Amino acid sequence: MTEPQERSAGIRLAAEVRALLVDLHALDPSAEALGEAADRVAAVRDSLGDEVRLRWYEVPADEIDEDAEVRLRVEYRDHSLFRGERSPLAPPLTVTTGESEDGTPIVVGEVRVDRGHEGPPGRIHGGYIAGLFDDVLSGTLGLRDAGPAFTARLKIRYRKPTPIDVDLRFEAWVERHSGRRLIARARCLVDGEVTAEAEALFVTVSRDQERRQEGDAT
Repeated sequence: MTEPQERSAGIRLAAEVRALLVDLHALDPSAEALGEAADRVAAVRDSLGDEVRLRWYEVPADEIDEDAEVRLRVEYRDHSLFRGERSPLAPPLTVTTGESEDGTPIVVGEVRVDRGHEGPPGRIHGGYIAGLFDDVLSGTLGLRDAGPAFTARLKIRYRKPTPIDVDLRFEAWVERHSGRRLIARARCLVDGEVTAEAEALFVTVSRDQERRQEGDAT
């Protein structure tokens, strides 16, 4: 396969697995149907082979050129927990930039969360909302060209339960940026109504530190 074909096929497969996860939560199949489905899933897994995909920070720095690192970073984002189109675990979250009504640069996250992430009845699990906030807030680093960074602190205020299966809009902006420290704030909205707010502190690092810390986390 060429690279575009591989990515397209991977996105399609992830979408099917994502839909399967929703079906497992929503449907009530018989034991026979579940057993047959399990056999088919096992066969699909066997068909994928056993070649391991190296992530960008797992390739020795002296063995990778700039173009290859860019390609591997795109592939890494494709498998992101929240945004990754090739990750069945991602909703996926769509992130763009824009401006607020007063002209402030903002990061906008749009997503629809299914019952697979349900906490209280009909509502999204608070921990999952925190994860979405963290991901959207990380986009504010680009508003200041701050470079790679890690979350040092994340505070969430839940104003009211956030429902599943509705369109969510996240808005995030830079509150303060000084040296290696950047503080950003965000809010989650449903039909224009705020359901939760967040504040994050990010600490920037060098590219070498980013590579080392990503490697240590695996």
